[in-house]
Amino acid sequence: MRLALLLITRGIRRARLRLALFSGWVWVAAASLVGFEVLEILLGALLAAPEVLPLVLLALAAVWYFRRALVRLWRRLSSRERSR
Repeated sequence: MRLALLLITRGIRRARLRLALFSGWVWVAAASLVGFEVLEILLGALLAAPEVLPLVLLALAAVWYFRRALVRLWRRLSSRERSR
């Protein structure tokens, strides 16, 4: 019983840490995709509709992760072509 409780507690702590890190990466991803100046303008424009802010940030982060995955795939494919 005690072991199960410890495992659940550890799982909750890890999940909290991952969520905290992910929220920080969302801001970094959004800023690196559009630039900090554009992010400032975007956040300023969202003052009229602040409930949309999380959706916009998540969309920017998703685009950034997708772009990063495409770059990795492109590099992997081009390195295979060079090795032939």
